Amino acid sequence: MGTGDRRRGAWLRNVVLCWMLLCAAAAGAVELEVRELRADPPPAEVLAGRHDARLEPPRDSPTLQQPHRDAQWWRIAPATAVDAADSPRLVLRTPFLYRVQAWAPGAEAPTRHTLYGDDADFRYSSRALVIDLPDGLRAGEPVWLRVERGSTMVTALSIESMDQVHRADLVFVAWRSLVLTSLAVLVILALAFWGGTGERSYGYFGAMLLCAIGYLAAIGGDLRWMPGAEALFGTSAQTNRVFGCVGVVFSNLFQRGYLDLPRKLPWCDRLLAIGTWIAAGSGAASLFGDWAAFSLSGNFALLYSAVVLLVAAAVLALHGDRAARVVLASWISLMVFSFLAAAQMMGLWTGPPWLVHGLAGSFVLASLLLAIGLLDKLLQLRRDRDHASRQAVIDPVTKALNRQGVEERLYREVEQARAQSTPLSIAFVDLDRFKEINDRHGHSVGDQCLRIVSWRLRNQLRRNEAMGRYGGDEFLVVLPGRSRLEAMAIAERMRISVNCRPLSTTEFDIAASLSIGVAELDPGESMASLFERADAALYASKSAGRDRASAAQPADGLWTV
Repeated sequence: MGTGDRRRGAWLRNVVLCWMLLCAAAAGAVELEVRELRADPPPAEVLAGRHDARLEPPRDSPTLQQPHRDAQWWRIAPATAVDAADSPRLVLRTPFLYRVQAWAPGAEAPTRHTLYGDDADFRYSSRALVIDLPDGLRAGEPVWLRVERGSTMVTALSIESMDQVHRADLVFVAWRSLVLTSLAVLVILALAFWGGTGERSYGYFGAMLLCAIGYLAAIGGDLRWMPGAEALFGTSAQTNRVFGCVGVVFSNLFQRGYLDLPRKLPWCDRLLAIGTWIAAGSGAASLFGDWAAFSLSGNFALLYSAVVLLVAAAVLALHGDRAARVVLASWISLMVFSFLAAAQMMGLWTGPPWLVHGLAGSFVLASLLLAIGLLDKLLQLRRDRDHASRQAVIDPVTKALNRQGVEERLYREVEQARAQSTPLSIAFVDLDRFKEINDRHGHSVGDQCLRIVSWRLRNQLRRNEAMGRYGGDEFLVVLPGRSRLEAMAIAERMRISVNCRPLSTTEFDIAASLSIGVAELDPGESMASLFERADAALYASKSAGRDRASAAQPADGLWTV
């Protein structure tokens, strides 16, 4: 059997094994009948069965949701018997604000359960409320729950063994730790970049992630150990609503700047501003009251902004915008999960139990990809800045250094030569009778001659040596590590490279020559003195008939200041 056949066989076995495990898990799951009593009669009457006729029909899925009542009853009954030997537990996942009183068969008294406050059970993670079933359950035997506080949060119900509860808790803690730690690290990086660059996009990005952490921690109970957590998170949905609305505001501000909507899509920027103001108003109003209207307006702002940003990113991506492609890649999963979660909060549908965890994961994925996009944008800005800096010291005609660039290079080389006590020479190079070339053939031909001379000079230099256009027809050559004699030899090669053959432009072949003045930096000499001596040597070459190189006399007078 070949390697490919063995791999296909192993892959098939793994698929079959996974299918068997899934089937076993499905077979082991207890089917639950969930019915609600939309009233709050005394417990004795409910437990005696006096209100069974008022129970609603069984729900399509084993979930609990009561957005319109502050207190009501729920009847949960298994379709098959639950053995007490497995230490079964009734699990209410993502309970958020619900306060539960449970009457389980075999229990001496009702038990109280909540995510926050004195009734919180810290033996288990914050993923669920866990109710003991000490005697197990017979088929159809009910567990009665009295649930206080209305909430739009969908709570999934299941019966799990103690081992299953512990395994699920471990997975939940690991997942939430990964999510919140990743978001916290990205917040620190975003704020650090904001402080280092002053770019507001990083500040908005960091603030958006802080709001995401607050929102996830509020609805997930991750901060229930904190003093005052019940007052802050466990009494109403105001806190998570404020986090959500402020997060929408910062998200819109970040995306507006990152996509450059005011310049690229002004009409889309105006539409996004509507969602931003609605979210800001809903968040501010939620500080003063827990009204359903603010929840609806906040969720509307989230959905509306998500659609506007998706349209803007798609339009820009079709035109080749790089930032828009990053937004599409990173934002689409978060938009989908946010849309589904907001629709569930608004009562438009009942989502699966894993929706809240998918939302948390999409936050991390979107944040990581956007952080990479921001870093790429920062690198692009740095490349643009470096390019602009290079262009600032480049002569546009010859593409060599301009006067500022070559003087800066000379200054650095002089400082290094003084520090290391190494030789340094310079050469002033002048193109003879350049004015006659311009007058006879025009400035375009003159510029071509300057470019040819610049190329021929550059070809005579090493990589660590520099050359720049110092004036109209004058070049400055910097020769680090070269003595006067070595500099004179280089000057002769440069002179010969120009006068050995004509300068061939597009229209003419023009004979040309160079006059060169060379000077070596003496110990303690100033740059002004070095320039004067090289310029005097250049003048001597011109006075002697041009087309020659001359060495300067030793320094006399101007010394280091």
